[in-house]
Amino acid sequence: MANHGTSKTPPSLFFTYDVFLSFRGDTRYGFTDCLYHALTSKRINTFRDRDNLKTGDEIGHAVLEAIEKSRISIVVLCQNYASSTWCLDELAKIMECTDRGRRQRVLPIFYKVEPSDVRHQRNQYEAAMIKHENGRNSHKMEAWRLALTSVGNLSGQHCTADMYESNIIDKIVEEVLRNLPPQPLLFQNHVEFDSQLEDVKSLLDVESSDTLCMLGIIYGDGETMSKTRFVVELYNKIMHQFEAASFLANVGEKSKESVSGLGDLQKTLLIEMGEEATIMIGSTFKGSSEIKQNLGHKRVLLVLDDVDNVQQLHALVGGGDWFGPGSRIIITTRDEKLVNKHGLDGVEIKKYRIGTDEFESMELAKRNHRQRGTEEGDVIIGFQNNVSTIINQLKENDLPTNVVSIIGMGGLGKTTIARKIYNGYEVKKLFSCRAWSSVSKSYVAREVLLSLLRCLKKVKKPVFEFKNSSEEEIRDELREYLKKQKYLVVLDDLWDPLVWDDIKRALPSGKTGSRILITSRNNEVANYTSPVPSHYLPFLNNEESWELFCKKVFWGGECPSDLESIGKSMVENCGGLPIAIITLAGLVSKKKRSQREWLRIKGHVNWHLAQDNSIVKDALKLSFDDLPTRLKPCFLYFGLFPEDYTISARKLVQLWMAEGFVQQEECGIPYAPEPEDVGDEYLDELVDRCLVQVTKRRSDGGVKYCQIHDLLHDFCISTSKVDKFLEICTKSNIHSLRNPRRLSLLGKAQSTYNISSMQCDESCTSLFIFAKNEHLDDNLENFQSIHVLHLAKGVFTKSTPSDLKVMINLKYLRIERSTSCYYEATDIPDCIWSLCNLETLDLRDLNTHTTSSQIWNLKRLRHVYMLLTVELPSNGAETSSLNLQTLCEVVLDQQLTLALENGWLPNLKKLGLRLNQEYTPHEYFLSLLCLSNLSTLHVECIDSNYLHAAAFPSNLTKILLIVAPQSFHSFKCFS
Repeated sequence: MANHGTSKTPPSLFFTYDVFLSFRGDTRYGFTDCLYHALTSKRINTFRDRDNLKTGDEIGHAVLEAIEKSRISIVVLCQNYASSTWCLDELAKIMECTDRGRRQRVLPIFYKVEPSDVRHQRNQYEAAMIKHENGRNSHKMEAWRLALTSVGNLSGQHCTADMYESNIIDKIVEEVLRNLPPQPLLFQNHVEFDSQLEDVKSLLDVESSDTLCMLGIIYGDGETMSKTRFVVELYNKIMHQFEAASFLANVGEKSKESVSGLGDLQKTLLIEMGEEATIMIGSTFKGSSEIKQNLGHKRVLLVLDDVDNVQQLHALVGGGDWFGPGSRIIITTRDEKLVNKHGLDGVEIKKYRIGTDEFESMELAKRNHRQRGTEEGDVIIGFQNNVSTIINQLKENDLPTNVVSIIGMGGLGKTTIARKIYNGYEVKKLFSCRAWSSVSKSYVAREVLLSLLRCLKKVKKPVFEFKNSSEEEIRDELREYLKKQKYLVVLDDLWDPLVWDDIKRALPSGKTGSRILITSRNNEVANYTSPVPSHYLPFLNNEESWELFCKKVFWGGECPSDLESIGKSMVENCGGLPIAIITLAGLVSKKKRSQREWLRIKGHVNWHLAQDNSIVKDALKLSFDDLPTRLKPCFLYFGLFPEDYTISARKLVQLWMAEGFVQQEECGIPYAPEPEDVGDEYLDELVDRCLVQVTKRRSDGGVKYCQIHDLLHDFCISTSKVDKFLEICTKSNIHSLRNPRRLSLLGKAQSTYNISSMQCDESCTSLFIFAKNEHLDDNLENFQSIHVLHLAKGVFTKSTPSDLKVMINLKYLRIERSTSCYYEATDIPDCIWSLCNLETLDLRDLNTHTTSSQIWNLKRLRHVYMLLTVELPSNGAETSSLNLQTLCEVVLDQQLTLALENGWLPNLKKLGLRLNQEYTPHEYFLSLLCLSNLSTLHVECIDSNYLHAAAFPSNLTKILLIVAPQSFHSFKCFS
């Protein structure tokens, strides 16, 4: 009687064992052994540990799995049961499973022990618990006591010394049998229906636990025996995939045998489903109420054989809320219209005709807004406007293309929305034929084309006849059929733009109004297939996220008030990503509805999502694995920043350059793009692939600020652990880190980070410090080889870092202002000007005005952000800074004017000027005309009346003028 699920099915839907036996070792050879053999003799699949039970060891993984996969747990509570930590661990796990929505039953047997002793932990149970409390398992005491109290409160069998144990065992076996699904049906003259059974199983989609589906099997007068054999075979194959099952034969005949015919059928249905029935004669209304009340939360299989009147359906399957999500109702009838007459809101209705291999799917009713757990319900939350917009676009007659695309991050709901549109009433009316294919990353053109053909019922020959056909022949057949139709084709999960070239030849375009709907994680796919802007799916807001969570956990009901604030906090950690919210809901629904359990999850939501269910991680990993090699380190680099950190795009690209991620390919082209431009393309591609979120765009449409989702941030950190791409340092692990390649320090509490004691070798390239309000020790001598040094706001230090002068490989230096920083506001150490490899110098937050001529010595310098007065070299030698592209903020004076006129800054693209006086000579501005590459100019002055447009270069694309009377202390460098 074991059940065997598939990996596609949620673990809560299948059970491997009927019974799990939990008992103390000293009952093994007496009562428990007799009970075990009595159960197995009735073909009840029972698990018991065959090894000697241990008193001190941790409970094994196999035992934990057996508990989870057993329909019923029998706990034999003898006098010294509580002395075994193994037994107590088993019991805690058993009681935990009873409150997970799995409908698992617990049957306690109080074997020569009083239930009150168990419930209140008295006598021997008290002595055992005191002993544990003083031992090494004291941390488990709360869970053990709660489990004993819970099991002690359950109704069970009380076996005393004056009772016959055989009678007790008989009662236990009888109760177990009442709570198990019925045995498979026996039918003589067994006949295989392999091909047809596979068709119907596919149509029923038994693995799905979301939708409630009713299948009408239609048969003719001469097919009664064939129909019965077929349905019995189907029932036997799938019954173990449900919590309960019932096969009601000859429904039409039995309902008319007596006045209580329908009531008797209702009673039989309940009993076979393992429920008690108290239906009175002639009271089908009470029977309907009992069915709904007892089975409304169960995932059941119900077969109604030979139905001939709609009243029979009203009495036995009256409403869409009579049975739990994932239930399947199979009806056999000669009347094809009978199923349609019994319309059910929130139920998928399908038909299959015996004797053919052709089926007709009639998904008529997804109209109920409050349907529990269906795809429809998911779409309704948060994406109503997106669905309406896309449907309206499919209707447009003057659309310049026949392709519409839905783009979004993995797990955001693209496929769910596409299915809602595809199965919607409006779309069915609009398009005479529809076809769906899941393209996926492992794309095979032939399989995609065949899957489209399978959806089209009126092609000239059945799909199996294309077995030996070439790909081109299949494409021709599909194109010939579609060119005269008004069709909708959905290509779900399209990864590569070039795949479109293979598929589009089979999809004729014309004036028929046909449309192709594409879903993808990559906006490049949308751009390649259509000039029409794609539909970007947004993340759910907090209100929508909470609604989806409650829908999954409480089946659309309300959350208890004492759990609401904890729940909302948990859901916010999902960042509005539906797949994460649904996964979290699945995890929470398995736990007890208690503050203790929810608080335990709240503290580590992202960890739970990665550990307890790999669906979220797998969805993210697919996107990462699809990245080109050049983009993978660029994406993982986001892991160095704190969660929810908004990053300047220019800063990010400069960091990538310093790390050597941005490579200019040698193409033999004399004017290769600048590395900054290549880095911008890298970032745009990550945005197009929905891995990076744009928080603000520049005036030219480029990315100005960006960030990544929290779950992607965690993914970057966990993925980086494999090859130690980066390390996140906290006080708890600072002493265990050895030779990190890229190190980021995070922290909150005020204490000292002793980073000088950390072991680092030449492979260390980056040091980021975001540990606000933290004290750092006074030197960085172990980080001499780094290329990147980034000190965030709020970092406290003890002294000036003379160590900078030895960081000869440093390419990127950023120091943000803090209460007590490395530098005083007027002091920039001269050692900075000896960093000959420096490419980016960012001291803008220090509010420090520096006068220096040594900037000319830094030949690789490309970007400078600091308030600076440039001096010419004292020796009068000619010099130039060919690489410098950004200079802000610099004082416009005679020295800078001479440098510009002498062509010492030929490649400057962005310049920020500070005018210290009310009036600046006109010739100073004329020197800007020498900057042929200048595109962005910021000017801050006290009075703008004397500025003339003729003084600015004609090649400027952006000018920002700031008039501030006290500007010298208020100006901020542009980013």
